[in-house]
Amino acid sequence: MSSPAVPATVPPGADDAAVAALAALRDQLGHAHLHSGAPSFREIERRTSKALSHTTARAVLRCEKLPRWGQVELVAEALEADPEDFKPLWVTARAAALARSSPPRPDGDSARTHRQPPASAQQVGAPLTGHQGFVYAVAFHPDGRLLATGGYDGTARLWDRRTGRQVGDALTGHAAGVGVVAFHPDGHLLATAGDDGTVRLWDPDTGQPVGAPLTGHHGFVTVAFHPDGHLLASAGDDGTVRLWDPDTGQPVGSPLAGHQGRVGAIALHPDGHLLAAGGDDGAVRLWDSGTGQPVGAPLTGHHGFVTVAFHPDGRLLATAGSDGTVRLWDPSTGRQVGEPLTGHQGRVCAVAFHPAGHLLATAGEDGAARLWDPGTGQPVGDLLAGHAAGVGALAFHPDGNLLATAGDDGTVRLWALAAEMWPSRGFLYERIRRLQDHLAKFRVRDQPAANPQSIQRAPALLQHLPAVRALAFHPGGHLIATAGEDGTTRLWDPSTCRPIGDPLTGHQGHVRAVAFHPDGHLIATTSDDSTVRLWDPSTGRQVGEPLTGHTGRVYAVAFHPDGHLIATTGADSTVRLWNPATGQQALRPFTGHTGRVRGVAFHPDGHLLATIGSDGTVRLWDVGSGQQIGDPLTSHWLAVYAIAFHPDGHLIATAGADSTVRLWSPDSGEQTGESITAYHPVNGVAFHPDGHLIATTSDDSTVRLWNAVTGQPIGEPLTGHRGRVLAVAFHPDGRLLATAGDDGTARLWPSEM
Repeated sequence: MSSPAVPATVPPGADDAAVAALAALRDQLGHAHLHSGAPSFREIERRTSKALSHTTARAVLRCEKLPRWGQVELVAEALEADPEDFKPLWVTARAAALARSSPPRPDGDSARTHRQPPASAQQVGAPLTGHQGFVYAVAFHPDGRLLATGGYDGTARLWDRRTGRQVGDALTGHAAGVGVVAFHPDGHLLATAGDDGTVRLWDPDTGQPVGAPLTGHHGFVTVAFHPDGHLLASAGDDGTVRLWDPDTGQPVGSPLAGHQGRVGAIALHPDGHLLAAGGDDGAVRLWDSGTGQPVGAPLTGHHGFVTVAFHPDGRLLATAGSDGTVRLWDPSTGRQVGEPLTGHQGRVCAVAFHPAGHLLATAGEDGAARLWDPGTGQPVGDLLAGHAAGVGALAFHPDGNLLATAGDDGTVRLWALAAEMWPSRGFLYERIRRLQDHLAKFRVRDQPAANPQSIQRAPALLQHLPAVRALAFHPGGHLIATAGEDGTTRLWDPSTCRPIGDPLTGHQGHVRAVAFHPDGHLIATTSDDSTVRLWDPSTGRQVGEPLTGHTGRVYAVAFHPDGHLIATTGADSTVRLWNPATGQQALRPFTGHTGRVRGVAFHPDGHLLATIGSDGTVRLWDVGSGQQIGDPLTSHWLAVYAIAFHPDGHLIATAGADSTVRLWSPDSGEQTGESITAYHPVNGVAFHPDGHLIATTSDDSTVRLWNAVTGQPIGEPLTGHRGRVLAVAFHPDGRLLATAGDDGTARLWPSEM
């Protein structure tokens, strides 16, 4: 069987650009790898707390194909590098790769507006045969080289997509039909699930089973991987959804219950925070994959069995059911979008979005697959007819040019989408533009409407581009300082949001942190240039020479409560104390962290210093001796980004990449209460001056308030920032909350609800 020909209309130079961009990304990752001591792939796996497998780490460093951004970010963290340094190369590589895979069309129109072509797709080669009986499942390997299928005969099979030949022997072990096959996002595992109540993991390169079967369900089971691969979700006839660690085969948390009857389909949102499950009760339920809590009311409208699929950018959820309809939903609101899509005769068994998102494929008992425009709800092209019985599964090739269908006639068929069905260059470049807008930090955004709960946003502090890394209030509350990636620190009047004086300039790199002396007469800043600088806020002039000693980026700074010491932390894994009057180090550097030290805070009485790091630990130090107190606090399982003491000193709040906020007793070193789940990586944390509130900032562009005693959220998230929100601070009198982020703005919010 020959593979479909790729049109010769690839944009000139796109291949060269993609190869060059990928090579540049590989070289920069390689440099970071060497700079960090060339750790093994297993060591990188350990440093990410197995958020990445060693095979994924190897694939990212080799860059034989473009890795997902999240994988690059985790590898960079493990190598003690700044993920921000890799973003421009990754965006360039993605843009070039998409250009390479996308043919221009003569009319230049987008796929969304192109007139319906005479044919949707053409079957490629002969059907794949080998299963005995129905073929229930089909999935492409992430790199597109393999196709996995599962069938009534209790086997899963792997096929070479280009030749159409089976690869190796059938995968046997299930005691009944194999109803679902799913590849790990990095392709090193294949999960199969079936009618025997088990989930099994396989090495697709060897065809050998990996670990023992995962048991707990009974009857039919379905399965899906979390987008970053650290979780495996399953659901079954017992009406539950279960989460597993695919590396250990151990269950994660308690089963998610709510459906009445079998759960026959599950899907995870592209960013992993939501899990959708469709049941035989006709309902679709959404769950928070981090907490296991239900999200919103069930989505109802279908009757009988329901299957589910998320749009590639997460803005839509497609469902289909025994009632013969396909429905689109906004997962953020739970509302149906448009009218049901009708046309299939009988049950609709499968739905899948094209990787570019401009097409939706459906298949059903009527033996046909159909393509739809999800934007208009209109059918696109002709039926894909060829199976002699119902079509129970379908999947798009990662490149988007092939569609695989599997049927009750025992065959798997491959269809090459007609050139007219490919996304146009204009459509793809619009998607790239949106991606680059999301990643770029070089523009001021339009201001959003009023926030929910009637909390109005004060005017943003503008013109601090490209991003604001840190901020701090003057102890008197009449000034706020912001520190940015433009290498400057700026002072503002929080009552008018107007700048005061000229920017404080001198650092040769991003300014990472800023802090006021307790009496307000000094400002301390830290930077990527390895220095700490002191400034007079009344004149804007630097005070003395830079404080030097760190051998890499300096991430954090804090003044001792009585002002006689400054603490700083850096990429060199050290914590340093300085005398602000002399500019000299006060003690030998504190060592113990095994990675970058990302944050620092003094206990309100000054006897303790707390630090956090990329090694996932929180450490306490005796300020007088520089000795570590007790063992590291280790409940976080990824890098810790933010730390703050409660105003009375009886609690420490920490937060980080594992999307949790944790409270600790500095006296016992024990975590107090349950972790607060913040849904996305948390970059900033602060206590209200009276201690009753905790504010957090996150990668999802939101600011959230929490009850410091119960850990419960207060009100709706505050929205307005575009991009990651990196820093947060309360006004000394508690009446305002300041936040700052990637969008180049700082914003002021009333803190009282």
